[in-house]
Amino acid sequence: MAQTDRDGRRSGTVRPELKEIVGEAGVVPVRAEPEHAREVFERDGVVILPGGGDDPETLVATAARLLGGRLRELFGIRLQGGVDAPALGLHSDGAFVTVDVHGRATRLRDPDEDYLFMHCTAPAPSGGDSVLVDGYALVDALRTTRPDLHAFLTGVDVDFFGAIATPRRGIPTTPLVRRMVEHTRGGRRAVRASDYALPVPRAPHWDEHVRMIEDWADVQATVFEVAPRFRLGAGELLALDNYRFLHGRDGFHGERTLHVLSVRSTDAFE
Repeated sequence: MAQTDRDGRRSGTVRPELKEIVGEAGVVPVRAEPEHAREVFERDGVVILPGGGDDPETLVATAARLLGGRLRELFGIRLQGGVDAPALGLHSDGAFVTVDVHGRATRLRDPDEDYLFMHCTAPAPSGGDSVLVDGYALVDALRTTRPDLHAFLTGVDVDFFGAIATPRRGIPTTPLVRRMVEHTRGGRRAVRASDYALPVPRAPHWDEHVRMIEDWADVQATVFEVAPRFRLGAGELLALDNYRFLHGRDGFHGERTLHVLSVRSTDAFE
């Protein structure tokens, strides 16, 4: 059963009976040369590009090259990594961070960022391998094996950040209500993961909704354990459809440096 810490963050539990259900959802991306990367990206929704040096600004050029005229909005390149970090479980990127700049609300991040670009500046000496899960395949597997959970994910609203014990600066206190699986107006499917989801305020079936949210967390923990690993080398860049794929990494020892750029395209949620 999923556990919740003092901050309200939920972590799932690996459940052996789920392993056969989720075992086919793990993905190892294709490595493609730049001239073929867009074709692979459009086909698979994910691609690894070869080493391009240690300048993270290559993220911007790569986003423009792979998305072309569909690229609408860039968010700032952010440094990630650190020294001797524990495993980071499956998640989908996107954050609700709004600040006031001279009296005008400005978004530094958006919960509906739909593409993600990660540049491995320096891999860890030990550990830090990446995990990638095809959310579409995962949800489709649940349709027949766990129809109750599938119906919840696709049909019931949740308060996406509701469990955060103390709202962080820049995060609105008004509930962000959405479904874990839903479609854009153009028909594009988004599969989401949130460590802080709760039932919507005053939900009439609160306990049942909590159980389903925890079951979804257990599914993620289980597929994280059984999914294949792959390792990004120095200078390599991973591009992925953030609406389709959930991603995470193993713990690592030593220093690891990664730069991340998230973007919105013309077919993202408005």
